[in-house]
Amino acid sequence: MRFLISLVLVAACALAQSAPRNRLTFSGGWSHDVGSSSEQESATGLGLSYGYRVHNYVEAEAGLFTALDPTGDICSHNGCVDANDHFFWVPFGVRFIAPLAGGRIEFSVGGGGLYERHTAGNAGALPYSAWGGYFVGSAAVALDRSRHLWLGATPRLFLANSGAVARDRWFQISAELSVRFR
Repeated sequence: MRFLISLVLVAACALAQSAPRNRLTFSGGWSHDVGSSSEQESATGLGLSYGYRVHNYVEAEAGLFTALDPTGDICSHNGCVDANDHFFWVPFGVRFIAPLAGGRIEFSVGGGGLYERHTAGNAGALPYSAWGGYFVGSAAVALDRSRHLWLGATPRLFLANSGAVARDRWFQISAELSVRFR
């Protein structure tokens, strides 16, 4: 009986030393419109996301990502105009995590819902909002022994439909720096 109680206490202490539950991630990379035939629809992509581990292998996440001026200059025989547009994506969903090497390397996949907002600085372009979904995959490695700083690479696919205005399909790949805490 004492052995069983000791075993339960050791297991409880080991679980108490699990990975930090909160994740704050800064990302930067490249975004490309895979739903259009235009070669110009590429832009710098930036993002910020937060995740909360509800279990060692499951994380709820939400974030804000953007593509900065993906259209660029639109030229015709009358001259060129910069649409000065931006895409903003707010994904919310779940990630499933596979920790390896004692929790110092992680692979994850996930997805969920998405809110998209397209803004335009030029009066001729139409801003709009849309709803849809997203898919994400990630590989990350801990940079320190306490597993608070992480470096990773993450591809994302954003899918949004706004009815008659747009059917957006964006691929974003980014390098990420994460800070994890309790």
